Amino acid sequence: MTSEIRVIHESQDTRLARATADGDALWLDKGELERATGWLWKPVGLCRDDICLPFPRSSRKRVDGERVDAAGVWRHAGWPVVHSRSGNLWVLGEGASRLAAALTSLDAPDFALPDLDGRLHRLSDYRGRKVFLVTWASWCGCRGDLPVWQSLYETAQEHGFTVLAIALDQPDAARPWIEAASPGYPCLIDRDHLTAKLYNLVNVPQAVWIDETGHMVRPPESAGMTDSFRAMDRKRFAMPEAAREARDRAKAAYLDAVRDWAVCGSASPYALDARAAMARLTVPDAAIAEAHAHFRLGHALLRDGQADEAAAEFAEATRLHPESWAIWRQTAEKNASGLAVGEDFWRRVDALGDRHYYAPVDLAQPRR
Repeated sequence: MTSEIRVIHESQDTRLARATADGDALWLDKGELERATGWLWKPVGLCRDDICLPFPRSSRKRVDGERVDAAGVWRHAGWPVVHSRSGNLWVLGEGASRLAAALTSLDAPDFALPDLDGRLHRLSDYRGRKVFLVTWASWCGCRGDLPVWQSLYETAQEHGFTVLAIALDQPDAARPWIEAASPGYPCLIDRDHLTAKLYNLVNVPQAVWIDETGHMVRPPESAGMTDSFRAMDRKRFAMPEAAREARDRAKAAYLDAVRDWAVCGSASPYALDARAAMARLTVPDAAIAEAHAHFRLGHALLRDGQADEAAAEFAEATRLHPESWAIWRQTAEKNASGLAVGEDFWRRVDALGDRHYYAPVDLAQPRR
């Protein structure tokens, strides 16, 4: 039993004075359940919007008078639940089915993230504009692309277009790169990788094209990056000329495609229709949803100074979601310049064999 419980759910991190933990059970009353999660306790189960998580048939094990074992109901629904060893920190994750349903609607999942000054920006704030949502991080060479995206923004903003750059990173690590670039578009901080969970992102930079109605016209894809970096000299970080030229051509072609869509909108050949977009969409499974819950718990523990326990959570997240370079590199050892490109990184890259680190982007496929 513990005196105070913290419950993390979606973007909320709530301290609860009346909650109690007993092993794998998390007991909440109706008021604290709603405050921490937004879910309501109804006779059929825990409900929010048009979704209900039903109570198990033998509800006596999950309901005790005016309290409910929220963790038990979550698990009964097949949704991820993880907690700290002490039992005072819990993550009630989102189920893969719910995440997948949001993506397959092709309506871009909304979110709220802060900029460096702490101002919250919602994706829905930019409704009415075409949004190039692109991720980056200080631990990736793409940290140098903020000025490139600024150039894109400057040439297309008059057509109702904006860049929304999301740093899957800690604020202090991202700050120098944002301040040096001084972009005119919003740069937001996603330290817990909430957008990676919502959009099933696995690397940086990845991009999503979102039209004026909030509809995804190109689902997550590599933002003009290629595997050319695999040819570089790993000690000097120098690339052969042919590899560098191939990389630059691919990036230029991708940015030209974004620019064409920014100007032409739905008339652009690069704006996919729903059928083509669905064919390129990937959705999370239960293991991926659980991995994000472990990653979220790990960061909360790390901020609380519990580095060893946090490392175990990060390792479990990587085990469950080995395809996510964003999860692994965010927590991997960094070199003197802040890049996650040590021996372990190259070992993992070499282990890919013929598989891609950055999946090629098909710009030639016709829209209809």
